[in-house]
Amino acid sequence: MKKVLLGLAVVSSMAMAGEGTNLYLKTGLDISGKFDKVESQGVTYNKAENDRLGFDLTAEVTREFYPNLELGLGLSYQDHGKPENISIEGEIIKNTGYKSLPIYAVAKYNIPLESNIKPYLKADLGYSFNFDEKDLKVDGQWSAKSSVDNGLYYGLGAGAEYNNFVVELMYKVNRADVQYDSPNGKTPKKDYDYSRTTLSVGYRFDI
Repeated sequence: MKKVLLGLAVVSSMAMAGEGTNLYLKTGLDISGKFDKVESQGVTYNKAENDRLGFDLTAEVTREFYPNLELGLGLSYQDHGKPENISIEGEIIKNTGYKSLPIYAVAKYNIPLESNIKPYLKADLGYSFNFDEKDLKVDGQWSAKSSVDNGLYYGLGAGAEYNNFVVELMYKVNRADVQYDSPNGKTPKKDYDYSRTTLSVGYRFDI
């Protein structure tokens, strides 16, 4: 939590940096999303596909440090949903999803065109705080406590701006490991990344 508050403080200080600072507020939907399949001792605990659309709420603060190149910081609340359940020999296995709060650096290159529509390329790189995981449940008979670790966050994509309104398409990945604590002991940690393509809309405020 202290790291999250520190990130908010840094973003806020950049927003107060003076003329030439941009504040982007965006909301996005995951038009495709997949979790890593988790397997342990020959058992697969989930399908890769997401069972519902994920979404995010994002704030980014940037400044133009070089011609057409904006650099800054971002903070995003990301709800990834959860993976589809899997059935093995009549037993329904319900694996956990999780939410993320990444703090990340932003690099945005505005393609110089003589047009009212301003296309751009964009990259994100930072650290994802992952939380709100649920217990692994098997057919309602037994459960195991799930623990999802934090990890790297990155994204790459493109967008366009028109009259301060923004439309953006990004491929994003939250890295994570998951471990289960059952009556038989703890399982080894397994990769549990969430990757997706996100379509976002937003607005740019000149500060």
